Amino acid sequence: MPKLKNTLFVMILPVFFTGILAAFPFDCSTARDGGVWRSLNRGETWEQKTTISKNQNISASNISFITLDPRTPNIVYAGTRGEGIYKSSDGGDIWYHLDDMNSVFDKRANVYDIAIDPRDTNILYAGIYQNKLGRLLRSGDAGKSWQEVYRVSREQYAVFAVEIDSYDPSVVYMGTAEGGFLKSTDYGKSWKVIKWFDDVITDIKVNPHDTRTVFVSTYDKGVYKTNDKGNTWQALENLKNFPGEMQEMQVLVMDNKNPEVLYVGSKSGLLKSTDTGQSWQRVNIAIPPSSVSVSAIALDPVTSFFLYYAAGNVVYRTQDNGQTWTLHPINSVKTVNAIAIDPQNPQVIYAGLGE
Repeated sequence: MPKLKNTLFVMILPVFFTGILAAFPFDCSTARDGGVWRSLNRGETWEQKTTISKNQNISASNISFITLDPRTPNIVYAGTRGEGIYKSSDGGDIWYHLDDMNSVFDKRANVYDIAIDPRDTNILYAGIYQNKLGRLLRSGDAGKSWQEVYRVSREQYAVFAVEIDSYDPSVVYMGTAEGGFLKSTDYGKSWKVIKWFDDVITDIKVNPHDTRTVFVSTYDKGVYKTNDKGNTWQALENLKNFPGEMQEMQVLVMDNKNPEVLYVGSKSGLLKSTDTGQSWQRVNIAIPPSSVSVSAIALDPVTSFFLYYAAGNVVYRTQDNGQTWTLHPINSVKTVNAIAIDPQNPQVIYAGLGE
């Protein structure tokens, strides 16, 4: 089984997490059209927002993840491949690098997920890969200092997913490239293995209306669901009706207004469920199947009518359940890896670009 795991993990590197083993210095790329882009009009137009100072910027950075402080959305965190985390306190106008005063968080870490405690937004968790090992780091002071709360057992396996129980934020879930789904009930101080999946875990979503229900997406084996915080599991078998979409599953999104609605983005397209994953239907998107991977999905947090997905350097938007789409390209040759929407003003959207 370890051999299979290693083979699986190596296979995903070129597509999903390219370059995880590389140690990239700051501004390592000559391309200056990456970093973070912002729209103030639901994606109609985009502006690159990468300034650090007069002489520095993050325009060459490869962004892997973006999240906004749920209480103060002008505070934006951007996880990168090879440069740790950048933070902005003014909606992306000025950025600065989070330099760990404890020297636990390596400046060249690959960051794949960031979770913010909804009740105390000074508490952050970061799923990362650094120095050949996947790790989960925790900060209690909004990123000024970090401590390591979990480390994978083998080299070349990252921590790809972390999620917080919104009802009880002391409960934290983590998913690893080894297939480990772990749970903490004490803010990450200790961990219990809930289940080993025979695949890379790519995403975790917790139902905000009933946090006993948790969904786990895997790279090639589909999506799994528990209604009792992991004691028992159901494989969402109807996904097998769409074998292409089960390959290289990269994004799982839940409609927080109506948690029965789920979206899955993959190498072959976009799927939607309206019954908590019991059945699925293909969403008619504006690109041919398998042409370009759906690399990011986002739902308007105020009204779920607006759905966004990204493929290549284009953000697509629908407000009629996918019947029609508008195309909003970003002036870059890089790929949109992340989309984040301001929870208080959904006109404001951020896109993170990278290789």
